[in-house]
Amino acid sequence: MTPNALSYAAIWALDFEFIARDGEHPEVVCLVAHDLISGRWVRVWQGDFAAPPFALGADTLFVGYSAAAEWSCFIALDWPIPARCIDLYAEFTRITNGAFDGKMFPSLLAAAAHFGIATTDADHKGAMRDLILSGGPWNAEQQRAILDYCAADVRMTAELFRAMCPAVCRVPATLGGALLRGRYTCAVARMEWNGIPIDVATLASLRNGWDDIKLDLIADIDQHYGVFDGTSFVTARFAAYIQRAGIPWPRLPSSALMLDDDTFRERAKSYPVIAPLRELRHALGKMRLNSLAVGRDGRNRAGVMPFGSKTGRNQPSNSRFVFGTSRWLRSLIQPTLGRAVAYVDWSSQEIAIAAALSGDDALWEAYTSGDPYMAFAKQAGLVPPEATKATHKAERQRAKAIVLGVGYGMSAESMALQAGLHLDEARDLLLRHKLTYRQFWAWATHNQNAGLLGLTLQTTYGWTWQAGFGTTVNPRSLLNWPMQANGAEMMRLACCDLTEQGIMVCCPVHDALLVEGDAADIDNVIATTRATMERASELVLGAGRIVRTDVDVVRHPDRYADEAGVKMWDRVMERLNARGL
Repeated sequence: MTPNALSYAAIWALDFEFIARDGEHPEVVCLVAHDLISGRWVRVWQGDFAAPPFALGADTLFVGYSAAAEWSCFIALDWPIPARCIDLYAEFTRITNGAFDGKMFPSLLAAAAHFGIATTDADHKGAMRDLILSGGPWNAEQQRAILDYCAADVRMTAELFRAMCPAVCRVPATLGGALLRGRYTCAVARMEWNGIPIDVATLASLRNGWDDIKLDLIADIDQHYGVFDGTSFVTARFAAYIQRAGIPWPRLPSSALMLDDDTFRERAKSYPVIAPLRELRHALGKMRLNSLAVGRDGRNRAGVMPFGSKTGRNQPSNSRFVFGTSRWLRSLIQPTLGRAVAYVDWSSQEIAIAAALSGDDALWEAYTSGDPYMAFAKQAGLVPPEATKATHKAERQRAKAIVLGVGYGMSAESMALQAGLHLDEARDLLLRHKLTYRQFWAWATHNQNAGLLGLTLQTTYGWTWQAGFGTTVNPRSLLNWPMQANGAEMMRLACCDLTEQGIMVCCPVHDALLVEGDAADIDNVIATTRATMERASELVLGAGRIVRTDVDVVRHPDRYADEAGVKMWDRVMERLNARGL
């Protein structure tokens, strides 16, 4: 049956007020809801919640803004999650995606103002939020004020839905996509409720001793580089080091060295000697141990922030979310007694997406070989047919740099710098890639040109991007948009199916999921997760186009370990133990 917004028995715009403490479940304060069909209003104060004051079946549509927060309140109240819902944040972001320069996460006020809807005064909104976050107790007058404030947001949400309804509900396909994205916000609520198991004792020791530990780390690591003066990174010393080491380094138009973390991370892939220095700089400059949001039950809970990027990917906080921090800190993830976690990721997901959606059989053959980098080397005539990863390691590395670089729209110059190749060699390899995968390049060039000309780019399930008049567009980013955006669709489908099956999904991480279960049952959890993720890939890419998955399992008392962060974790633990912290 195709969905039709006009066929619902009720359409409820709703909003909860709640208190969200770092790492904790929400504490529900009140609910206001308004049925756009009957005109009925519902106002429920804290302590008066029993059964839901409305039907939750498939003939009722629920509408919210950043709606995962509302469904988290449903979970806190032990209410069933609604069967049908739409998140107007997701839909507003989708229909304005690319229309203007600026960051994502538009507020309800911004969305309403965009459509000329009267909004609440920002100062009043701030004052009311402060009153709610004070935690009460609230007198009768304050309760009425909070309910009125909540009702004003519901009224804005209802008017916003009316304004957006032609774009969201005009045809079954757009409404179906909106319902899928709304369904994903329900999955987000479940994942945020679950959280990630953290070794809180070690975290506490790190927080208490970090100031001393970081001095030890600088003394230990910097002896190989000589680029620090106390706790300060000295650019001139670093410039002298890379010159001595013969490491090419990108520069800004001003000729100054590019010293952002992304550049260090990319350089460390080609020159692993830089990796310890990169981890140290990240730890000193951006890591905030006290910002990591961990609840009293020892679980890291941070907002998933769905639809936070132009590709529709999640954008959780880098400081509050354990997978957003330095990689070595991910070893704080530790299942409790009798429990296990599994990190299940799609293997070379973006290559598979590019091959399937472009219809390039040669590229799909390279993907299904199990080693797309060696397959390219063979297809392009760089190595003999019998070559292996062991016999032709250097050639495979050069091929890998090209295959991955193409996905990110890198120029030959960038690929040469990234992989430590001569520019002429990088140009030759890039040409070989274009000749080997002609269908992919025709598809990618079409997408890029369409985006530059202001046409709409769209995923399999309807997430869109369209450059607005006068906006700044990076042509290279358009090459990668279809891969990342369709990868986000896969993630949303998998999260919906898994959470609805009762699998405990702790969090999504780009192209992977962290799931949890009893240690005795984790193999079944993994089997279900892998089958669901593979099915999601087929739904996005088409029948028979399945993206493989890999898995890492961690059982108590072991802890999660990111390969790139293991050495740093060991260094820190050594100093932590030496100081008796």
